[in-house]
Amino acid sequence: MFKKRKAEVEVEEEEERYFLNPNAVSRHLYCSVCQEVFIEPQRAPCGHSFCKKCIVPWLKRSKTCPEDRKPLQIHQLHFDFILANIIGDQMVACPYRTSGCEFIGQLERLTAHKKGCDFNPQNLPKFLLANKENEIKAVSHAHSENKVVCLDTTSEVSSDEEEGESSLPTPAKPSLKMRLFRNGGDQRQMLCSMFSNSKT
Repeated sequence: MFKKRKAEVEVEEEEERYFLNPNAVSRHLYCSVCQEVFIEPQRAPCGHSFCKKCIVPWLKRSKTCPEDRKPLQIHQLHFDFILANIIGDQMVACPYRTSGCEFIGQLERLTAHKKGCDFNPQNLPKFLLANKENEIKAVSHAHSENKVVCLDTTSEVSSDEEEGESSLPTPAKPSLKMRLFRNGGDQRQMLCSMFSNSKT
């Protein structure tokens, strides 16, 4: 039983990807199951490729290729590095763009960027995480009323205007605390302790 669990392919959690020009991404780079640009493409012996997150659950229910219905098992899949390299060259924006990050670069550089991104919640000190949670609550409340609130302004845009082709979100203007933190350099630790000890 332990060996069976270890042999199963793990699927990583999916996150939003903001392609700079989604209309320029070739249709051949889209998974036929989820209709999105491949994430961790896996190639079957028959030549068809699928996202890992799509093909693994599929093969747990059906032991055939979703395209041609030929017999297929998980252990027969292999990582499609050619597709991954082509997709890796696509230009994307940081998923924390709505928080204020202005990074734009190749998809293959995104993972390294996110690890050091100042807007990544894992890199934020406690006093900034509290601000982030309040922003998320405000956006959730606005979405429940069918409106999208821009975090850097007080203007509201109806969801009908916001919908359309996957448009690149405008980077939000970081809060004063965030700007102080980002420009703090060697003084970051002092800034963190100052805000942590502050009742406000």
